[in-house]
Amino acid sequence: MATGSAAFIVDHAGRFPTFCAVAFRNENRAAVTWIDFWAVKPCGDPAADYARGQRYADEAIWHARATGQPVFVECVLMFMSMKLRHRDAGELEQGFVDRIVNAFPHAMDEVIVRLSRHRLKRLS
Repeated sequence: MATGSAAFIVDHAGRFPTFCAVAFRNENRAAVTWIDFWAVKPCGDPAADYARGQRYADEAIWHARATGQPVFVECVLMFMSMKLRHRDAGELEQGFVDRIVNAFPHAMDEVIVRLSRHRLKRLS
């Protein structure tokens, strides 16, 4: 499992899951300037959104295992939580989390720990 000190390393920028958006510096695919780890919006059909969330989770699981970086899942969950400041979680996110929790059972805990550390730093 990922630890609180794990870092995500980009070594194959062209191989991100479909739910990510990657910005490159000057069309140079070796220089990544930004990654949106949750660049999706619900379609409005709860059943379709849930199924899509499950497919995105399958992509995330494959990517984390293929790159040997389970912290990728935490990155996705962090971005998801940032996006959910502006709207309620829906079936898209629920489908993702329902699938992820089986493959990476401690990922949600790690995200909560990271958020807590960040909040404590801001308060001190």
